[in-house]
Amino acid sequence: MKWTRSAQRLGADIDTRLVTFSKEEKVRGAFGLRFRADAVYVAGEADVLVVVGGGWASRSDVGAWGEVQRGDWLPLIAGAAETSRLIAGVRTGSLILAHAGLLEGRRANTHHAAQEDLRALGVTVVDDRVVDDGDLVTSGGVTSGIDLALWVVEREVSREAADEVAARMEYERFRPAVVATPDPFPPIFKYSFES
Repeated sequence: MKWTRSAQRLGADIDTRLVTFSKEEKVRGAFGLRFRADAVYVAGEADVLVVVGGGWASRSDVGAWGEVQRGDWLPLIAGAAETSRLIAGVRTGSLILAHAGLLEGRRANTHHAAQEDLRALGVTVVDDRVVDDGDLVTSGGVTSGIDLALWVVEREVSREAADEVAARMEYERFRPAVVATPDPFPPIFKYSFES
């Protein structure tokens, strides 16, 4: 979200929110980091839904593994595929997407420690940092989530906006080698630089 909010500060028409399944003021990540939620997820409101992972390899109750075991998010994510323009999975968030029924027969990636689990669910695992499969974008391990975020900014805003965000972070971008469509979704915002 930091990267999309950075693009927003550059003038991009993007509104990002960290959402939860139920009303909770704070959410604890797989490694104990706490986040303040912006809202409760409302079906049909997200043009782009990004599902994050963590905790899969350790079979942790906190993170992707625990969410799949509880199953609360799965029907909501399956429904989001009907209303959202783009679904993205970061790290083992891809396994949540797979268990929601969105990845079978599709190209995707996840953290290297979970690739066999993803493959077992009928997914064509592509070992790239970011995999663009049209209305679905996934990434590998933790730092490739930065590349996914920048790719989403490029798809939704412009390449220039994504490059500017990366430059501000002093980060060398990775762009997918193969994109499912020759021209990803047309930008929803015309971006221009001002000196």
